[in-house]
Amino acid sequence: MFGAVIEIIRTFPIRTPRLYLRQFVMTDAAKAYDNWMSDDDVTEFLTWETHSSKEESERVIGIWIRSYELGTMDWCITLRKDHEPIGSITAVQDFPDEKYCEIGYCLAKEYWGKGYMTEAVKAVTEFIFRNTDYRWIQARCDSENYGSRRCLEKCNYKLIADIDLPCAKRREEVRTYHVLKIDRTDIARL
Repeated sequence: MFGAVIEIIRTFPIRTPRLYLRQFVMTDAAKAYDNWMSDDDVTEFLTWETHSSKEESERVIGIWIRSYELGTMDWCITLRKDHEPIGSITAVQDFPDEKYCEIGYCLAKEYWGKGYMTEAVKAVTEFIFRNTDYRWIQARCDSENYGSRRCLEKCNYKLIADIDLPCAKRREEVRTYHVLKIDRTDIARL
């Protein structure tokens, strides 16, 4: 059968003590917009612009949902107690042939400083190493995003480089980014 799409689902539910990570559904769009996608503080260091409408969040989440069948790894972070969507974590760049991926994440400001993202990063890191043959995972954060770097360090990611890159979001201003990495052999120390 030519032209058939082979469905490859890689975003499976993950439960942690306080969180439930799962695939996005369209009904998440309004809460995602309200909780983080419309917040300039949350998107300050991200590669995408703050959303200006719930429709924009619906469009983006719709793209993510359609991409699951292609094997993307993109989780909606929710609280276990009420399933409130509070953020996202994803393999923003995925290189299965080269045996690694790069993760990215964001969290509603109301939940900063409470260990939620550290819990999510640890869970997704363990999930990727258990369910793929990837040798390493990396993450990149703006050098001024101290919270993000600290989160990664708590998850045993190690600094491997500082790189200067133009930031399209900031009119191509050159920004310094920390690149951190965890190897499969480091997973035992999580």
